[in-house]
Amino acid sequence: MARFSDELSNISKFFGDWHLARLYELVASRFHLADWHRTVDSKLKTLGELYELLKHDQTNRWMMVLEFTIVLLFIIDLALLFIGLGK
Repeated sequence: MARFSDELSNISKFFGDWHLARLYELVASRFHLADWHRTVDSKLKTLGELYELLKHDQTNRWMMVLEFTIVLLFIIDLALLFIGLGK
């Protein structure tokens, strides 16, 4: 009896899963979920590209600040060198 009950339970799970899969397929086609997924993926791709562009721009600005700092330190070093030689 326990074996029969177990087999019956497994059969009902199989048919239940089949029914739910079929129901999901109908609902997905009714609400155009594939189109929605493509739209979301496209928007995520666009956001990723925009993020990369902004990150690249931020890195370029940071490099410009660092280069300016190096040049400024070099000018200060030269000024101190000339002031030291003048005395």
